[in-house]
Amino acid sequence: MTSLVLAALLMGQKPDSVDRGTDNDKAAAEERLKFMKESVETYRLTLSDDRETPLRLEGKPAFRLGKQSADNVVDGAIFFWIGVGGRPETAIQAFMIKDSYYPQGLWIHEFTSLAPGALTAQRGKRSVWAPTTGGVDFKPIPGAPKPAATLAQRTRQLNTLAQGFRASDQFKKRGWSELRLLSKPIARYGEANSKVVDGALYAFVLGTDPEVFLLLEARPAREETEWQYACAPMSVFALKSTYDEKPVWEVTDRMPAEDPARPFFVTHFKP
Repeated sequence: MTSLVLAALLMGQKPDSVDRGTDNDKAAAEERLKFMKESVETYRLTLSDDRETPLRLEGKPAFRLGKQSADNVVDGAIFFWIGVGGRPETAIQAFMIKDSYYPQGLWIHEFTSLAPGALTAQRGKRSVWAPTTGGVDFKPIPGAPKPAATLAQRTRQLNTLAQGFRASDQFKKRGWSELRLLSKPIARYGEANSKVVDGALYAFVLGTDPEVFLLLEARPAREETEWQYACAPMSVFALKSTYDEKPVWEVTDRMPAEDPARPFFVTHFKP
């Protein structure tokens, strides 16, 4: 999440003209969710190796984060664009901030690539986001068992492996804070005889706001399948992760995240 720092970067933007109601009003919350869904439906996303076949937007948000006590976020939701085997290839978080600069609210879209390769997001005929590199880099999980034969067994393996990871966030540059791993994945996917036989996407959260995505996948390696991991940011602030208490992933502060050629990108969305 981007917080007050992003609001400062967007000082030149005009506030949204539509007031979405009081923060705690149920009807207003439903209206905001409808608006968030409609706002992300304006994008068409494709992988670089198949420009003709768009990724599929999941109809319902993968995650609804709501108001954040540590931030100026009123509401937000995360949407996935799905590829082969139900695999999430992109996540966009739509959220609204309110503060003294934007008393009626400012809508922001936060893009992160979950794809190993390049992709493109278009709005109408205009390219909005076109990262030239992949957003994730998969590596074998040290000491992981071979993926089990049944779905139920692999589910237990995934949950056990996820518990071995830790993630931290340098939120608002106030020092490192350990994030909380949600007990269940927010996406489960995979397809036999494909590049991803089985997989799950977990979230590390601050409050109820995902800051790091952890992807665990059973992927082909040489002549067999093995468990591999990758992490992806959902925050502009510095992030890091460990597995079995050893460092495995880190990204520096990326403020401002306004370069559409990068796999993590933030933009203001005007209704």
